[in-house]
Amino acid sequence: MRLGRRMMLIAAFTLAFAILSLNIIVTFASLRTIITAGRQSSHSRAIMNEASNIIAAMRDAESGQRGYLLTGSDSYLEPYHKALDALPLQLDRLQTLTANNSDQRRRVNAFSRSIDQKRVELEEVVALVRAGNEGAAVQSMRSGRGKRLMERALQEASAVQQQERRVLVRNMRVAKRAMQRTILAAVIATFLTLGLLGLALNLRRRELAERERRAKVVRESEARLVTTFLSIGDAVISTDETGCIQLMNPVAEALTGYPLRDTIGRPIQMVLQLVNEMTGHPSENPVARVIRDGVVIGLANHTLLVTRDGTRIPIDDSAAPIRDATGRIIGVIIVFRDITARRRDEIERERLLTAERVALAEAEKANRAKDQFLAVLSHELRTPLNPIMLAVTSMLSRPVPPEEIGPTLEMIRQNVALEARLIDDLLDVMRIARGKMSLHTTIVDCHSLIRHALQICQSDIQGKELGVTVNLSALDHRVNADATRLEQVFWNLIKNGVKFTPSGGTIEIRTWNEIDHTTNDQAIIIEFADSGIGIEPSVLPWIFDPFHQGDGSITRRFGGMGLGLAISQGVVEAHGGILTAKSLGRNQGATFRVQLKAEHKPVHLAATLPLNSLTSPVLMKPPQTSLRIFLVEDEPMTLIVMARLLRRIGHEVTTASTVREALTIAEEVEFDLVISDIGLPDGSGLDLIRQLSANRVLPAIALTGFGMQEDIRQSREAGFRAHLTKPIDFARLVSAIRQVANQNQPADHD
Repeated sequence: MRLGRRMMLIAAFTLAFAILSLNIIVTFASLRTIITAGRQSSHSRAIMNEASNIIAAMRDAESGQRGYLLTGSDSYLEPYHKALDALPLQLDRLQTLTANNSDQRRRVNAFSRSIDQKRVELEEVVALVRAGNEGAAVQSMRSGRGKRLMERALQEASAVQQQERRVLVRNMRVAKRAMQRTILAAVIATFLTLGLLGLALNLRRRELAERERRAKVVRESEARLVTTFLSIGDAVISTDETGCIQLMNPVAEALTGYPLRDTIGRPIQMVLQLVNEMTGHPSENPVARVIRDGVVIGLANHTLLVTRDGTRIPIDDSAAPIRDATGRIIGVIIVFRDITARRRDEIERERLLTAERVALAEAEKANRAKDQFLAVLSHELRTPLNPIMLAVTSMLSRPVPPEEIGPTLEMIRQNVALEARLIDDLLDVMRIARGKMSLHTTIVDCHSLIRHALQICQSDIQGKELGVTVNLSALDHRVNADATRLEQVFWNLIKNGVKFTPSGGTIEIRTWNEIDHTTNDQAIIIEFADSGIGIEPSVLPWIFDPFHQGDGSITRRFGGMGLGLAISQGVVEAHGGILTAKSLGRNQGATFRVQLKAEHKPVHLAATLPLNSLTSPVLMKPPQTSLRIFLVEDEPMTLIVMARLLRRIGHEVTTASTVREALTIAEEVEFDLVISDIGLPDGSGLDLIRQLSANRVLPAIALTGFGMQEDIRQSREAGFRAHLTKPIDFARLVSAIRQVANQNQPADHD
């Protein structure tokens, strides 16, 4: 049953990964289609603009000719000559733009001929005026030839432009269908993934119910054993391997008349004096026989026990050897009236009670770990989906400016890739736990892998202005390893140091060689030390457990699911190495040490780890009143997209990323509404809204990836009038803004 549930969980996560992969493929295919349509549309607009420019030049030339004809002033010929001089280059550009389209090339050739004829007509009239033959010039103009030539040129230009307009319409349809496919794939993938996660949660709940059922069976069995214990009335004596008494129960004391304190360490013959009831002769003591033969024996019939006061009591039960785990006899136990069963049941009872306590403690620990994992997993999966949902719902509500399509699609691509990376990490943990991780080993250079991993993290290091010291002093720095997986370990450890080290801190990477005293092999030691927040002593033993980052504040402040270190340890151990962590405590930094067997073979460096890692034109109504909105969000992409969308519909938006920054801005700027995330790097959005609302009534909306009922209750008590859980539909956000801004009663929470 448990194996079946595990297989279902694995299948659920595998299917979720497949869905996300298919979504990525559809998104990329649609992106290529949209880009191609955009390029074709830009080309069509260029052709239309060039045709319009040629017509405008001809009109300028015609206006200059008429001005010259009416006034005789040469100043009117300046625009005339300028326009005629520009025509050849403009016609050449137009022909170049239509070179790949035979139909358009034919239309452009006809258009060029009409323009040439019109230009000749203009030049003829100007020539007549210059020759002093104004009458002939006027007569030529009155003939209407120039007008007919101009009208024909306009018709031919219109034909060229009309063809390009048809191309534009076709490209818009293609781009729209591609965008609809992208949105449909994203929505389907999101709902299917959430459904699979719900299935995993349901399976987990069933497993816990089954565990509780087994615990109940244990408790019922314990109750039956207690009843059995109370009903046993037999006496028991146990000896060591030499036959000296070790234990005697009260029933045995009562039967023999010897107290335990007087018999411990004494030979069993002192207490257990047996005689044959029929002959009165002494009987062989069962302890000696058990020690000699190593078998369980029963006392002979008509055997009597001679008590301390000389009373003879008939007994009829058994004696048995006591063996250790290796089978060696370490003592004998003698049972009268089956007291051994009572002692055995008492021992079993204690064992069952201990096992039950351990099982209950493990169940409670597993339940807490499950709740924390589901909360973190929900947050981490919702966060990348939030900017996607915002962008998509906005694009469905209004036409999208062409310059925003590319950045928006790139944001969607990056967040889909992040979702896929989260699934990859989960699958890696599952592979490590099941021992199914495959390695493709070769001789690799650790120093090269470290440098490459450091180069990948360079932008994050520079962003926090961290000082990095690299001391690669190991002489033997080659190992037999999977280069991709080993570089993943180095990247994880560097990324971990960058993540938990404050700005301006330091990170040191050093290597050296030493002898592994357990194998006498040469080993390479790689240490990653930082001056970050350190590790609490109580957390250190669990630092490599999956989904573990210490207390909840660490997760809220720095994010992540706590998988990197677990994956790193699994990879290192799969290579036969050791990964350890040490820290002096909070704010004392941390050091992670990797130990691998060094090789002396030539280097064949393996490939390094590849780190990976639009809408229907429905117009949104602008708000009735432009609001001054204060948006507080620590996720950069969400902050950018949401601020841009709110400004687009008419609101004035001021942004902040931390509690400190928000409080500083609030001292200088007045706001009508606050939208704030709950989990911020340096505190809680709950505390922020309490401080902002201390001296005034300030409507506020909570925006967070934590959507449990307890989270909603806390946000409402803190002063938020609405609680929106990521990912957020932009139309719903707009509705919540309107409701919170216009009503005194709190808005509905989700």
